[in-house]
Amino acid sequence: MIFDEEGDPAVRVTKEPQVRREELLDVALTLSHEVGFEGMSVELVTQTAGVAKGTFYHYFKSKNELLYALAERFGDGLFDTMNAASQTPASPTERLRALMEAATAFKMASSDSTHFIVSFMRDENQALRHRMLQAWEATARIFLRPVLVDGAGDGSFDIADVDSTTDFLIGLWFDFADRLWVRATAAPDPDSFAQTLLSGAQALWQAQERLLGVPVGTFTIPLGQPVDNTLATIYHHVQRKP
Repeated sequence: MIFDEEGDPAVRVTKEPQVRREELLDVALTLSHEVGFEGMSVELVTQTAGVAKGTFYHYFKSKNELLYALAERFGDGLFDTMNAASQTPASPTERLRALMEAATAFKMASSDSTHFIVSFMRDENQALRHRMLQAWEATARIFLRPVLVDGAGDGSFDIADVDSTTDFLIGLWFDFADRLWVRATAAPDPDSFAQTLLSGAQALWQAQERLLGVPVGTFTIPLGQPVDNTLATIYHHVQRKP
């Protein structure tokens, strides 16, 4: 029997499995920012969380599975937000605009998102990122394609083939964005970093306009001080390179 500091029998605190799992993910997210995914060991996670290793392995088979779960949680939140935006009772063009703006807002809404993005995009996580991006592309297709179907049907979008156009847009959203991040992180200062990302994002939205055959200026990047501040914060996180 375990006793507390006063000599009385200690009461063991039990938590719902999902609560404990989320706590471990929260600890891992914080540690991934402080020491990087590579420097984050199972032992460090369990020590920080105050649990036994057996508890960790009850929820995750390995550290890699933990990292994948972190990426899944981020993706679930992102796509729930984007899917809700795509269901807005509006024109296909307005739904697509709302979808992309929701994605941008989600990524910049919290420090947790910033921490995850920076850690996830590090070179040592390339294999994990590739695996996760494949899953995210499949998920994005589920709610993007119906918007394009509706836009092709009512003439909002001038596209020859919905499925091919969906493929092109998915490539812009994920493959191009991955390449853009690599270029941005090579920037020598915060201003250059922000400029690379913003000009690249503008090029992406411009390419999307041309793919869909909509007027120039249909999609614009929401700029402002919050965006500038977030990009500066991300740059400094990148330069820390734990």
